[in-house]
Amino acid sequence: MHKAMFVQLALGLLIGGSLGAVLGYFGKCSSGTCPLTANPYRGAFIGSLMGGLLAFSGGSSRPRDEGNESGYAALQIANVADFERLALQAKLPVLVDFYSNSCPPCRQLAPTVEELAEEYAGRAVVCKINVERAPDLAQQYGIQGVPAVVFFKDGEEMQRLVRLQPRSSYTDVLDKLIG
Repeated sequence: MHKAMFVQLALGLLIGGSLGAVLGYFGKCSSGTCPLTANPYRGAFIGSLMGGLLAFSGGSSRPRDEGNESGYAALQIANVADFERLALQAKLPVLVDFYSNSCPPCRQLAPTVEELAEEYAGRAVVCKINVERAPDLAQQYGIQGVPAVVFFKDGEEMQRLVRLQPRSSYTDVLDKLIG
């Protein structure tokens, strides 16, 4: 568990437990069966549970990359200008995942792409392009099926992997382009 996630959980438990204890102390439950207001201990317990759940319902506290407003490790490319700037003009090798939200293999590949973005940070650029939102880029690169992962180096296409592949297929290409 990341330190920020631990702090987020601890704060949720502490705040929820405190509020629950206060409600249990000052609450008026005549039957004794009310979850929050029966007594301070039960209120603190139920409040802590609710606080812990709410702590994670607001999203991740993982720090975002500079210039990547999406909160994901992989850069989200929305248009041709972004693609030229982030992928074609990159000084590092680039992995571009062409995907669709309606594609089950694409959804299966997404966690791998995020892991690769984190693992290769500083050594390679990892980008994602939703073909439904940027059909011009998909057409420009002849993407006929997704997922399609295209590797670039110095603005030139070096290799293409179509359909879902084992993680090692992507790391092998990246390692070859980096080395």
